Amino acid sequence: MTLPAGTSIRHLGHAGFVVEHAGLRILIDPWFHPAFLDAWFPYPDNRELLPEVVAGRYDYLYVSHTHEDHFDERLLAQLSRETTVLVPRFRTGEPGRRLAALGFGEQVRLGHREQYRLGPDCTATMLLDTSHKEDSGLLLDLGGYRFLDLNDCNTPMSELPCDVDLLAAQYSGAMWYPNAYDYPPATMAAKTAAVRADLLDTLVRKVRLTGAAAYLPSAGPACFLDPELARFNDRERTIFPHWEDVAERFAAACPQTEVIRTAPGDRVDAPAPPGRWHDDPDGYLADYRERRRTEWEAHHREPAEPVTAAEVEAHFERLQRLNRPLLADYRAGLRLEADGTAWGLALGELAEHVELEDEPVDPSYVIRVPARALRAVLDGRTGWEEALLSMRLSLHRDPDVFDLTLLSLLRYGHRPAQTRQLVRERARAETIERDGLRLQRYCPHAGEDLSHAVIADGLVECPRHHWKWDAATGACLAGGALPLLVEPAEPPKDAHPPRPEGRTTS
Repeated sequence: MTLPAGTSIRHLGHAGFVVEHAGLRILIDPWFHPAFLDAWFPYPDNRELLPEVVAGRYDYLYVSHTHEDHFDERLLAQLSRETTVLVPRFRTGEPGRRLAALGFGEQVRLGHREQYRLGPDCTATMLLDTSHKEDSGLLLDLGGYRFLDLNDCNTPMSELPCDVDLLAAQYSGAMWYPNAYDYPPATMAAKTAAVRADLLDTLVRKVRLTGAAAYLPSAGPACFLDPELARFNDRERTIFPHWEDVAERFAAACPQTEVIRTAPGDRVDAPAPPGRWHDDPDGYLADYRERRRTEWEAHHREPAEPVTAAEVEAHFERLQRLNRPLLADYRAGLRLEADGTAWGLALGELAEHVELEDEPVDPSYVIRVPARALRAVLDGRTGWEEALLSMRLSLHRDPDVFDLTLLSLLRYGHRPAQTRQLVRERARAETIERDGLRLQRYCPHAGEDLSHAVIADGLVECPRHHWKWDAATGACLAGGALPLLVEPAEPPKDAHPPRPEGRTTS
């Protein structure tokens, strides 16, 4: 791989980079401290780079979104406030608002596909996930060399840039499904294999659409140092594989794309040979766990004040008041269990009041949450999405169907601009024609542009999360329960025009 003279791209681990070009220095998504209730840690360990990163001088800082493995507030609080921040312009105003609270007053806010000149021959183009989700990627043009950092962002595939020299993007999972659910072993194995295959398929599509000459595996996986979570380090039975677990299949799908495997601190044009984390992962994790013991133990040292029914009721009543449009015509049961105490909640129907019952009728979801984690949610120190990502919670659902409304209420309800956008997405009527079908253009799940859907064998498959619909009826067959608007693009040639009402033929 050849970079322009005076240009370097250094990987800090996970989704972090320091990019230098023509005297400019750009810091991207630096993550060093544990995230999500002290559950996630960077893998491999990058802590030795922390003093250098804190002491560095940067012209620009870019933080892609507010997930804690990208928005490391403890690290950001140590950086110079004179740095200009490139901020994705999300509907909620985040992360710009949080960065301003930290003292970063110089901000350049960029919308989807908006470009900003960083220097004489260096530009940055912001790329957003244009659905209700808030994530972003950044395309840097460095004297003609195009570095696309997508981290774990899903910009619509129809809007990805092309002629990319280096793509950094996620290949490993960053979600609680399915491994946080209580599936039987055989079901779990099948679901895990399907998610892993879908993740790789999505990556392959991104590589092909961008024409990436080189690919750098990034944005995961994290590792879990708390012994209570050690099972999620299993590379075969979870959605958190290491690159070596998928490299062969990627090479077969993208034989022309160079893969650059880096460790924290490596320059992408001169990566060092793999270290102990690669050759002895179990021994490496054991030592890593001991080195960072005080950090993963911090969660267990948090005071665990008992949670009351009144607090649970007040929390969900507030979520409902903030998200009335989302909950129109909705009603579902949710059961919360926390260290021996259970609450039944009847949600929906625009209720001003949450019905708190001993046992809700047919709860569609059961969430088992440690009392300490529930206390953090109720106190506003973390959100439901962060708590779920911690893998400290476990879930059960019956029927085994994704409830987009309930999960959106939990994940985004504290920022209702996102749930309002979800409601708008559901109402969008724009259609496209593909393979003899007229179908709605945007996926009802996460807003992906279905211009790149796979249509074969009587199915329509979303290229982003791989939901599947019956091409004849629009019924959802895999992924969730939301139907797809689909019909023949034109009537069959032998079809007769409808008879006018009130007339007969002779």
